[in-house]
Amino acid sequence: MNSKKIWLIAMVFGLIAAGMMYFLVTENTNQTVEPATTVTEEDEADEENAKTAKASGDGEESQTEEPDEFTGNEMIPVSEGNRAMTMEVTDVTGVAGFIEAGAFVDVVGVMTVPEEYRDTQHDSATLLLENVKVLAIGHAADDKETMKRYQMVTVELSPKQGLALGFATRYELYLMLRQEGDNKLAPKDTHIHEDELHEGVFK
Repeated sequence: MNSKKIWLIAMVFGLIAAGMMYFLVTENTNQTVEPATTVTEEDEADEENAKTAKASGDGEESQTEEPDEFTGNEMIPVSEGNRAMTMEVTDVTGVAGFIEAGAFVDVVGVMTVPEEYRDTQHDSATLLLENVKVLAIGHAADDKETMKRYQMVTVELSPKQGLALGFATRYELYLMLRQEGDNKLAPKDTHIHEDELHEGVFK
C-alpha cells in the first residue's frame, strides 16, 4: 500500500473521530444540571415535628383532654341571718347517698325516754325540722368519688333551729329528702309515740 492511500485512510478516520467527539461534547452541554438541594435548619425542624406528630397519632384527630376543673367540695353560700350547721349521717340516716347540695330535707329525731320516766312514757319520733336547705355534703376536701359516700351533711338553719338540732344530736337523727318544689309543712309538734305503734299489735 502506497503512502497516498495511507494518508487518505488516516484522514477519513480522523474526520470520523472528530465528528464523534463533537457529538459527545454537544450532548453533554445540552444536559441540564439540577442544582443541589440545601437542607436548612428550618427543614430539619419541620421534619422532626412531622415525625413526632406521626408517632403520637394524627395531629388533627388527637385531642388533648381538658384538665379537671374540680377543686374540692364546695358549699352553697349561707343566706343572710341564717347559719350553717353540720350533722353526721350514715347510709341509712342520710337517704342512701341520694342527697345533693341544694336539696331540701326534713330532720327526724328518734328520742329515747330518760330512765326516770320510763314507767310513764315511751320512746318517740318527732319531726324536728322541716324544709331545711342542704348547703353541702361530705367534707370540704372530698373528691367526686368520696362525695358519693358522704357521712356529713351541712344544712342552713336559723339560730333557733340550730339550737334544736344541737340538742337533738344526742339522739338518733334521720333525714327525709323532699321532692323538688315541695314547701308544704306538717302541723306543729308532729310526732309519734312508741306505744302508738304497739296499739293493736301487742296485747
